[in-house]
Amino acid sequence: MDVPRANGALIAKERELLERLVGVATVRAALQRVSPEVRASYEGITPMTRIPTADVEAVYYAVAEEAGRDPLVLHREIVRNAVEAALKSIWRLLLKFTSDDAIIRRTPLFFSRGLSRGELSAQLVGPGHAEIRLVGWADVSVMQINGISAAVEAVLLCAGRRQVEVEGTRTLDGARFDAYWQV
Repeated sequence: MDVPRANGALIAKERELLERLVGVATVRAALQRVSPEVRASYEGITPMTRIPTADVEAVYYAVAEEAGRDPLVLHREIVRNAVEAALKSIWRLLLKFTSDDAIIRRTPLFFSRGLSRGELSAQLVGPGHAEIRLVGWADVSVMQINGISAAVEAVLLCAGRRQVEVEGTRTLDGARFDAYWQV
């Protein structure tokens, strides 16, 4: 079975942000809480590697426990900041001049670069509302749904949309995300 994997460059950026937020010592202590295999996988990430999402999740739960934080809130904050950092280049400026429909149609492209499992489709449902579907990942974890929600939120915020909220719910074949923003 194909193991879901995350892009090493994105996870390296997330680790940098985690260390800034909770401290290097906290992340190091958390890495002692995970199995040696997970620790080696996480510590060995490079921009060219793809790390199992389960390993990344184990580290997030360990860091959250070590830091006394809610793991999903911590994860959402880090993912949102990592995506925003990735879009600080010319992309951010271009996104501000892009229509809602064009941004939503490009959402699957952003996803495909970050995760190896599943496929996104997205459509604008109405003013300030988009529906995004993840298929092909029936056992997607709550943390991955949380991360995809945070990433969509970050893209819309970087595109200048205000009061963005993204709600993700599990479906039989993956997840459904409803994105809302002020028009």
